[in-house]
Amino acid sequence: MLAEHIFYSGAIAILVGMLFYRFAGRDHSWIIIVCAWAPDIDLISNTILKRFGFTLLYEGQPISHGVFHNLVIMIIFSVLVAFLLHPLGIKFFDSLFFSVIGFSAHLVEDALVFKAAYMYLWPVSSEKLGWGLLPNMASEDVYLSNFFGIANAEVLLIGVLFLLAAIIIRTFVEGSMWIRWYMPNALYVKFFNG
Repeated sequence: MLAEHIFYSGAIAILVGMLFYRFAGRDHSWIIIVCAWAPDIDLISNTILKRFGFTLLYEGQPISHGVFHNLVIMIIFSVLVAFLLHPLGIKFFDSLFFSVIGFSAHLVEDALVFKAAYMYLWPVSSEKLGWGLLPNMASEDVYLSNFFGIANAEVLLIGVLFLLAAIIIRTFVEGSMWIRWYMPNALYVKFFNG
């Protein structure tokens, strides 16, 4: 599940950003979308590190996909993001909050798609968890990327509908001005001012 994360995390970012802006007067919800792909860094981590002569091991084996899908990595990653964004003028709590939401959105999205996929609660529990509520599988353990090889069509469609619902809800509540945060000014003027 790669392309689907942008739609699900985009919808979550729009709704969480709306609520956070209402209470704090700030909206850095773009952090959610960026951080939603963070757990999948395990797909490329060893490839990159091998170029520098390093190999990360987990339980005696090179890191494989799913190793970064847990609470410990989420906390470490979110604190690191908060420290990195603080000098850029984003409050520590804001970036910590949004990065935790983004990272956990990825974990929840994977749990919705896969049954018993990852050890999300590690180190509290080593049990592989998941709900497998969304249609996605060609068989019991093979993910079916039937949309140009980058996504599962059914999961992607549900994500697009979720994103559209979030856009409609936020526009209904706040009007179209919130879109300026996500859209370049020239496009906003073209679409909303004629």
